[in-house]
Amino acid sequence: MENVRLTEEQLRLLPDCQSFVDVVNRLSEDQFTYKQADGKWSVADVMQHLYLSARPIARLMTGPREVLLQWGKSDASSRTYDTISSTYQQILQTTVKAPAVFTPRPEDMDVDKSTIVERFLSVYQDLLDALGNWTDRELDGYIIPHPALGKLTVREMIHFTSAHTQHHLRLLPKA
Repeated sequence: MENVRLTEEQLRLLPDCQSFVDVVNRLSEDQFTYKQADGKWSVADVMQHLYLSARPIARLMTGPREVLLQWGKSDASSRTYDTISSTYQQILQTTVKAPAVFTPRPEDMDVDKSTIVERFLSVYQDLLDALGNWTDRELDGYIIPHPALGKLTVREMIHFTSAHTQHHLRLLPKA
């Protein structure tokens, strides 16, 4: 059997994704779709939001690298997961909200729990698979814009995806 080396990013994303799915799988359909009186998203909405947030990253990472050149190249080292996570936590203390493109639409939510879970799993698997096709130099050299954090290297964007998943995971109800 071939010995496959997992990157630090894969080793972080994989348990993030699995932990989220494990919590969701313990929820009934009603718990999964329950919307709080204060208008906060249901768990289903959160899962769709994470899918919508990760999908453009996966598309960019699986497409031609030349597309990323529109945002320039990085001449600095990528920041660590801890730095990106801390910066994201600081942003959360402001009034920043998810852009509409990353907000679940009612028509996207008119499906059962298994469909939403499958979307989520599929996009995270796409990210995990894509990481295997990127060199460290490419992860640190190409840039992707983030709506609240500005220009991030691809590695930093993966760090953000993990921190973002962890943030929402901490907010999930424990069934």
